Amino acid sequence: MFPNLLILGNSGSGKSYAIKLLLARIALQIPDSRLWVCDYKNELLTQSTGRYWGYKDVLDGFNDFFNVFEDRLNGSPDRTFCLLLIDEYVSWLSSMEKRDAEEIKKRIAQLLFMVRSLNMHVILGAQRGMADNFSHGSRDCLNIIFMGSPSRESIRSFATGEEAEAIKPCNRGSGYILFDGRPPKGITVPTMQDMEKVQKIILDGISRQGGNENACTT
Repeated sequence: MFPNLLILGNSGSGKSYAIKLLLARIALQIPDSRLWVCDYKNELLTQSTGRYWGYKDVLDGFNDFFNVFEDRLNGSPDRTFCLLLIDEYVSWLSSMEKRDAEEIKKRIAQLLFMVRSLNMHVILGAQRGMADNFSHGSRDCLNIIFMGSPSRESIRSFATGEEAEAIKPCNRGSGYILFDGRPPKGITVPTMQDMEKVQKIILDGISRQGGNENACTT
């Protein structure tokens, strides 16, 4: 099972690059998987198609995925692998009125607590993250990747004292992962020579149709 992930990294850390490779790996390894890409900065892909939403349209993409989630809760037998990515999640929250942001955090919590049993998964990307970006204890449902040199404040929000002390500043493309309650493990994102191929694979993943397509934007 793929974990729900929060990927934290400042500008220049390699966070966006890591996200692209992760999306492509999932789309390639799970041929019928469907990706929902909500990209608040509208920078991940050079072209928009299928289930891709940028900037002011991110809420539409989030609602589209949430509709599929609710369809499955209400009895839809479809269990095709579905993945939601929201990049710049914290910036997106910060752009909202407080009441609207609290509602999104509540719905994110619902997803994080329940999606895996429905073969649905969530990846969130942010430059900085704090515990109060999540409600109802939902941050405990996330595995964390720290890229580059995230702020100590961000690290302490998601790592215990000993874990936080073990996480050191890294160069671009390197970092640490906190996975399944294990001690922090150093990671390095592999370099891809053909990023155009990576993008094509992602575009395929956001264009595939599936059993809940009545709830999807195509």
